[in-house]
Amino acid sequence: MAHGLVVASVLAIFIVRVKPPHPSVEIDVIETPKVAPQPVTLAKAKPEPELKSRKVFGVSRKALTSETGPAIKQGNTVAKAFDEEKLKPSDADSLPIPTEDYLVTAMPQLEHEVFVPYPPNPRKRGVEGSVVMDLLIDAEGKVRKVDLVDGPDPELSAAAVSAAVGFKFKPAFIQYKPVSVRIRYSYRFVIRG
Repeated sequence: MAHGLVVASVLAIFIVRVKPPHPSVEIDVIETPKVAPQPVTLAKAKPEPELKSRKVFGVSRKALTSETGPAIKQGNTVAKAFDEEKLKPSDADSLPIPTEDYLVTAMPQLEHEVFVPYPPNPRKRGVEGSVVMDLLIDAEGKVRKVDLVDGPDPELSAAAVSAAVGFKFKPAFIQYKPVSVRIRYSYRFVIRG
Protein backbone atom coordinates (compact mmCIF):
# COMPACT_ATOMS: atom_id res chain seq x y z
CA MET A 1 0.00 0.00 0.00
CA ALA A 2 2.82 2.37 0.92
CA HIS A 3 4.54 1.61 -2.36
CA GLY A 4 1.40 2.43 -4.28
CA LEU A 5 1.19 5.83 -2.57
CA VAL A 6 4.83 6.61 -3.40
CA VAL A 7 4.34 5.65 -7.07
CA ALA A 8 1.10 7.67 -7.27
CA SER A 9 2.78 10.78 -5.79
CA VAL A 10 5.74 10.51 -8.21
CA LEU A 11 3.32 10.23 -11.15
CA ALA A 12 1.37 13.20 -9.87
CA ILE A 13 4.56 15.29 -9.78
CA PHE A 14 5.34 14.40 -13.41
CA ILE A 15 1.80 14.99 -14.62
CA VAL A 16 1.16 18.24 -12.81
CA ARG A 17 3.97 20.68 -13.34
CA VAL A 18 4.05 24.01 -11.75
CA LYS A 19 4.90 26.67 -14.31
CA PRO A 20 6.90 29.61 -13.01
CA PRO A 21 5.58 33.05 -13.93
CA HIS A 22 7.15 34.68 -17.03
CA PRO A 23 9.49 37.52 -16.18
CA SER A 24 8.63 40.84 -17.75
CA VAL A 25 11.21 42.46 -20.01
CA GLU A 26 11.27 46.19 -20.70
CA ILE A 27 12.26 47.39 -24.17
CA ASP A 28 13.56 50.92 -24.66
CA VAL A 29 13.40 52.42 -28.18
CA ILE A 30 16.57 54.44 -28.65
CA GLU A 31 16.08 55.59 -32.23
CA THR A 32 12.95 55.55 -34.32
CA PRO A 33 13.25 53.94 -37.76
CA LYS A 34 13.66 56.37 -40.67
CA VAL A 35 11.85 56.12 -43.98
CA ALA A 36 14.05 55.98 -47.10
CA PRO A 37 13.92 59.22 -49.16
CA GLN A 38 13.36 57.31 -52.45
CA PRO A 39 11.78 53.98 -53.05
CA VAL A 40 14.34 51.31 -53.84
CA THR A 41 14.05 49.85 -57.33
CA LEU A 42 15.65 46.58 -58.18
CA ALA A 43 17.45 46.22 -61.49
CA LYS A 44 16.02 43.72 -63.88
CA ALA A 45 17.89 40.47 -63.99
CA LYS A 46 19.99 40.01 -67.09
CA PRO A 47 18.95 37.05 -69.17
CA GLU A 48 21.38 34.15 -68.84
CA PRO A 49 23.50 33.57 -71.92
CA GLU A 50 22.39 30.75 -74.11
CA LEU A 51 24.60 27.71 -73.59
CA LYS A 52 25.93 26.24 -76.76
CA SER A 53 26.56 22.54 -76.74
CA ARG A 54 30.02 21.47 -77.83
CA LYS A 55 30.90 18.17 -79.37
CA VAL A 56 33.00 15.90 -77.16
CA PHE A 57 35.47 13.56 -78.80
CA GLY A 58 37.33 10.75 -77.09
CA VAL A 59 37.01 7.25 -75.82
CA SER A 60 34.88 5.90 -73.04
CA ARG A 61 36.03 3.17 -70.65
CA LYS A 62 33.74 0.71 -72.43
CA ALA A 63 35.36 1.51 -75.78
CA LEU A 64 38.82 0.95 -74.28
CA THR A 65 37.95 -2.54 -73.09
CA SER A 66 36.38 -3.53 -76.37
CA GLU A 67 38.32 -5.25 -79.15
CA THR A 68 36.48 -3.23 -81.79
CA GLY A 69 36.23 0.48 -82.40
CA PRO A 70 38.38 3.32 -83.69
CA ALA A 71 42.12 3.34 -82.91
CA ILE A 72 42.38 6.69 -81.13
CA LYS A 73 44.00 7.88 -77.92
CA GLN A 74 42.14 7.50 -74.65
CA GLY A 75 40.69 10.46 -72.81
CA ASN A 76 38.16 13.11 -73.60
CA THR A 77 38.97 16.18 -75.62
CA VAL A 78 36.42 18.92 -76.10
CA ALA A 79 36.04 20.28 -79.64
CA LYS A 80 39.61 19.42 -80.51
CA ALA A 81 40.85 17.91 -83.72
CA PHE A 82 42.23 14.37 -83.44
CA ASP A 83 46.00 14.33 -83.12
CA GLU A 84 48.30 11.64 -84.43
CA GLU A 85 50.45 11.34 -81.28
CA LYS A 86 50.46 7.60 -80.65
CA LEU A 87 52.76 4.63 -80.63
CA LYS A 88 53.64 3.71 -84.20
CA PRO A 89 54.06 -0.04 -84.77
CA SER A 90 56.99 0.59 -87.13
CA ASP A 91 58.94 2.64 -84.53
CA ALA A 92 60.14 0.42 -81.68
CA ASP A 93 61.82 3.35 -79.91
CA SER A 94 58.75 5.55 -79.57
CA LEU A 95 57.37 5.78 -76.05
CA PRO A 96 53.90 4.43 -75.29
CA ILE A 97 51.21 6.74 -73.96
CA PRO A 98 50.50 5.72 -70.36
CA THR A 99 46.97 4.83 -69.35
CA GLU A 100 45.33 6.90 -66.61
CA ASP A 101 45.43 5.13 -63.22
CA TYR A 102 41.66 5.24 -62.70
CA LEU A 103 41.11 3.15 -65.84
CA VAL A 104 43.54 0.39 -64.85
CA THR A 105 41.95 -2.68 -63.28
CA ALA A 106 45.27 -4.37 -62.32
CA MET A 107 48.48 -2.43 -61.67
CA PRO A 108 51.87 -3.83 -62.78
CA GLN A 109 53.65 -6.31 -60.52
CA LEU A 110 57.42 -6.61 -60.22
CA GLU A 111 58.68 -9.95 -61.58
CA HIS A 112 62.43 -9.28 -61.75
CA GLU A 113 64.35 -6.63 -59.80
CA VAL A 114 67.95 -5.66 -60.57
CA PHE A 115 70.26 -5.22 -57.59
CA VAL A 116 73.24 -2.89 -58.04
CA PRO A 117 76.30 -2.75 -55.79
CA TYR A 118 76.29 0.02 -53.20
CA PRO A 119 78.34 2.93 -54.60
CA PRO A 120 81.59 3.17 -52.55
CA ASN A 121 81.66 6.95 -51.89
CA PRO A 122 78.16 7.17 -50.34
CA ARG A 123 78.90 4.00 -48.35
CA LYS A 124 82.06 5.61 -46.87
CA ARG A 125 80.09 8.73 -45.96
CA GLY A 126 77.28 6.64 -44.42
CA VAL A 127 74.64 7.95 -46.84
CA GLU A 128 71.58 5.73 -47.17
CA GLY A 129 67.94 6.20 -48.07
CA SER A 130 65.34 5.81 -50.81
CA VAL A 131 65.63 6.95 -54.40
CA VAL A 132 62.16 7.80 -55.72
CA MET A 133 61.53 7.40 -59.47
CA ASP A 134 58.64 7.49 -61.93
CA LEU A 135 58.70 4.45 -64.20
CA LEU A 136 56.93 4.21 -67.57
CA ILE A 137 56.07 0.54 -68.06
CA ASP A 138 54.82 -0.62 -71.46
CA ALA A 139 52.18 -3.25 -72.25
CA GLU A 140 54.85 -5.97 -72.25
CA GLY A 141 56.09 -5.08 -68.75
CA LYS A 142 59.36 -3.44 -69.86
CA VAL A 143 60.55 -0.22 -68.23
CA ARG A 144 60.65 2.24 -71.12
CA LYS A 145 61.51 5.46 -69.26
CA VAL A 146 62.82 6.37 -65.79
CA ASP A 147 62.39 9.87 -64.33
CA LEU A 148 64.21 10.67 -61.08
CA VAL A 149 61.94 12.33 -58.49
CA ASP A 150 64.15 12.47 -55.39
CA GLY A 151 67.23 10.85 -53.93
CA PRO A 152 69.58 11.27 -50.93
CA ASP A 153 72.76 11.36 -53.05
CA PRO A 154 73.56 11.82 -56.79
CA GLU A 155 75.58 8.57 -56.94
CA LEU A 156 72.80 6.58 -55.26
CA SER A 157 70.27 8.15 -57.64
CA ALA A 158 72.34 7.23 -60.71
CA ALA A 159 72.75 3.64 -59.47
CA ALA A 160 69.01 3.28 -58.80
CA VAL A 161 68.07 4.69 -62.22
CA SER A 162 70.47 2.27 -63.97
CA ALA A 163 68.98 -0.63 -61.98
CA ALA A 164 65.38 0.36 -62.73
CA VAL A 165 65.97 0.20 -66.49
CA GLY A 166 66.53 -3.56 -66.12
CA PHE A 167 63.38 -4.28 -64.10
CA LYS A 168 60.76 -6.63 -65.56
CA PHE A 169 57.11 -6.27 -64.58
CA LYS A 170 53.90 -8.16 -65.17
CA PRO A 171 52.08 -5.42 -67.15
CA ALA A 172 49.09 -3.39 -66.03
CA PHE A 173 45.68 -4.44 -67.36
CA ILE A 174 42.33 -2.94 -68.26
CA GLN A 175 40.12 -5.99 -67.88
CA TYR A 176 42.15 -8.58 -69.87
CA LYS A 177 44.04 -6.16 -72.12
CA PRO A 178 47.65 -5.24 -71.16
CA VAL A 179 48.31 -1.48 -71.19
CA SER A 180 51.19 0.88 -70.51
CA VAL A 181 51.15 2.84 -67.27
CA ARG A 182 53.32 5.19 -65.20
CA ILE A 183 54.05 4.25 -61.58
CA ARG A 184 56.11 5.71 -58.73
CA TYR A 185 58.80 3.33 -57.44
CA SER A 186 61.18 3.64 -54.48
CA TYR A 187 64.62 1.91 -54.54
CA ARG A 188 66.10 1.76 -51.01
CA PHE A 189 69.81 1.74 -50.17
CA VAL A 190 70.71 0.42 -46.69
CA ILE A 191 74.24 -0.07 -45.33
CA ARG A 192 74.46 -3.48 -43.69
CA GLY A 193 77.14 -4.38 -41.12
